[in-house]
Amino acid sequence: MDRKLFLPLWFCACAPLIAACTRIVEPSLPGDAEEFSPPPVYSTWWKMTEACSALTGSLGAVSWYQTTEVVHDTNSGDMIAGYWVPGSNRIVLTSSVMMDGGIVRHEMLHALLQRGGHPRGQFLGNCAGTVDCEEPCAADAGPYPTPPESPIAVSGDEIETTLDVEPGTPARATDGGRFSLTVMARNKSAHWVIVSPPSGVDAGQTFSFDVQGANGARAGDQHAVDPSQTIFAPHETKRQVFDLVIGDYPFADQLLPGDYAVRGAFAGWWSGDGTFVIAP
Repeated sequence: MDRKLFLPLWFCACAPLIAACTRIVEPSLPGDAEEFSPPPVYSTWWKMTEACSALTGSLGAVSWYQTTEVVHDTNSGDMIAGYWVPGSNRIVLTSSVMMDGGIVRHEMLHALLQRGGHPRGQFLGNCAGTVDCEEPCAADAGPYPTPPESPIAVSGDEIETTLDVEPGTPARATDGGRFSLTVMARNKSAHWVIVSPPSGVDAGQTFSFDVQGANGARAGDQHAVDPSQTIFAPHETKRQVFDLVIGDYPFADQLLPGDYAVRGAFAGWWSGDGTFVIAP
């Protein structure tokens, strides 16, 4: 589930002239770019990003464009999934990621912050797990601060793992059948800890989920790209949002209406089963 996500920065070094010079150097839209109206789930994703960041803004003030062209970072030349542009406050997404919640919310966070760059406190702090932050994002956030005490290696017994499905009863009529499964892991101790995985589990694995039902199944996991994703502060709760969709066929990552059992894990330590129902 790893994806490369980059954000090009276009801004002037002279702070008093930022607004003017961002307009001057603002990049041209891709040749086939088309403006689109945000689908209903974007409103939900915007509220999720507002909630994690403690920022507010107008979704309607953002203009959205899609492109089928390959988009490259203007600085590194690397292929990118999307970007936010200051000045015009527009977000350009490659067509393949328009419904990728983690990537879309990443760009929404830039729009709420009204700045480029990837402040660690937001992308790897407040909104960690809600917005995607892959290797380039983590590198741009700067080094991970050294904890005040050396983290203690613990087993899954020291971590409380819980699940939340939103909305509680997903339905096609809500957000076009899009819904989220959030896995949360809480450090139960008063110490800084790092969770040792059970035998056979990759040391870099963080959150996982598993959904099983008579009408379909889905599973996935995340891997750490930054120490902040594996080291817990005392009593800290980390979370990871997995975006799911109701479909017409039990394949291609779709789930059909029906009853499901669900569980989540951190570092390979699984929670007990929960249940939810997808409405017809």
